[in-house]
Parts: sequence; C-alpha cells; structure tokens
Amino acid sequence: MPTPHSGYVTLNVEHFWGNYCPMEWFTILLSSFIAAITPVGFIVDTVVANTLRAQVAGVEELAVRVDNTPSYQPIQGKVDRIRIASRGLEPIENLRIDSFELETDPLDFDLNRIQQPGGIKKLRESLRKPFQGAFRMVIKETDLNQALESPNIKVQIQKLLDQVLPPQAPRFEIVKLRLNFLQENRLGLEVELKQEAEEGQESNQLDITAEVSFQVEGGRSIKLIDLSATLNERKLSQRFLGLLTEGINQQLDLAIFENQGFIARILKLNLNEDTLDIVAFFRLNPASAEEP
Repeated sequence: MPTPHSGYVTLNVEHFWGNYCPMEWFTILLSSFIAAITPVGFIVDTVVANTLRAQVAGVEELAVRVDNTPSYQPIQGKVDRIRIASRGLEPIENLRIDSFELETDPLDFDLNRIQQPGGIKKLRESLRKPFQGAFRMVIKETDLNQALESPNIKVQIQKLLDQVLPPQAPRFEIVKLRLNFLQENRLGLEVELKQEAEEGQESNQLDITAEVSFQVEGGRSIKLIDLSATLNERKLSQRFLGLLTEGINQQLDLAIFENQGFIARILKLNLNEDTLDIVAFFRLNPASAEEP
C-alpha cells in the first residue's frame, strides 16, 4: 500500500499495468524481430508480420518492410532498417490503437546470445550497438472509452483504486469511467463510484468530474497542470489537487526506464477532440560490462 511521501500522493502505476508493462511489450516486440530469422538466416517481411500478429491480441491491417543489403546480413546479426505500419492494433485485448507506425535505425546484434532467454537484460547483452528508432501512435477517444468499459481493463483499474485507498477506507466499485478529449491538450474525466455497503446499510455514491491540461517538458516527462475537479458537484480544494498532481507527475517521467538502459523522448504530443497523437524516439543501449 503506497503512503504519502514528502507531502505528495504517490501512485504505483506498475500495479495497474501488471503483465501489460510497456517495457515488457517492447521486449516482446524486439524479440519478435529476431525470432523471424529463419534457420538459413533470411528475414522475410511476411514472417516478421506473422510473428508480430502472434504477439498481439489483434490487428486489422499490418505492413512490414525489412531492408537488408546484402541479403545475407541477418546471418551476421545485422539489419539495415525495419518499418512497420499498422491500423487497429490491440497490444492487449480490447485496447485498440487506431494507427501505429515504427521505423528503426540499423540493428546489429549477436545472433547466438539474443536467442537465449532472459528478457530485456539478455537483449541488451546481445546488442553490439544501440537499438533505436521512432514511432507514431494515434488513439481515438471512442476506442479508449470502449477499452475502459471492457472487463479485463476495468478490473485492472479497480485494482489500482483498491491499492490507492488506505486499508481503513470503505471499498468503492467503479460504476462509470469515461475520458473526454478536449481542445488544446486538455482532458476531461467522469467517474462514478459506488460504496460497497454492509447488509442493511445504504450505499453511498461518489460522482467525480475533472479537467486537466498537460505539457511535455524536455521531451522526457509529461506534466499535468491546471487541474480542476468536483466531488458530488462540490469543488475540491486546490491544495489537495496540487498534491495529487505532484504525485501523478512523478510517475509520468520516462527517466524511470533509464536504469534498464531504455531511453525515450516525446517529440510530439497533441490532443484534440477526437484523437491523441504521439510521436516518440526510443533507444535501447547495449549492456555495459560494469552492470550487474
């Protein structure tokens, strides 16, 4: 159970992601590239596409282009470039990404070492040079709200709520959770919670509405700003909202992945009334000899 630290409200978002951790999915994605190398050492676009399809819950359209000159380079663990374009991608069931595009720089790895199990650590040990590239991801408001209503995702959000509330607090069930995309990078939230009452007691209901803006700082972190909220139509104090914002902002810094050798920078983040559009750069560094 998280506890307030230095006056800030702390949230453990890893509890929400569980097996859906972005780093875990990145590991699967990179492993899929390598798994598509056939025994004779050639990478075929179709093989890579089929391997990626097997690693996600679903995808409506998928195009893969793997560039190699000369064609025998994969035997040496080298790939010139990988390009992926997809539509209707579901990395997990019921979470639809409208479009996802990725393009990598040249990839150079030890073919024997990368086929050994060991997750992100083994992948880094197999790299002869940083693995890097850029991607663009577009998410629609309608798709995101459908995801929030799906049982597999709703149960994870419920677990996060149970974790945030102190043990002595009443337990609340999420009845409604909806996000509203607004103009100029502003986001709205509507939440209905129902208290689990004991037999013979009347349950309470909490209606929460909130609006918040966000901005990218240094490409590395997302900062929530100008948060306003109401609880059962009563405005919440700015002091409480400030503490809440600080706690959430601590979890929105991409530096938390850098101790795993993964560096990411947000190049573009734009929210309008229909879609969230993100463009980002990523790099996975080879493991150094000094690392445990």
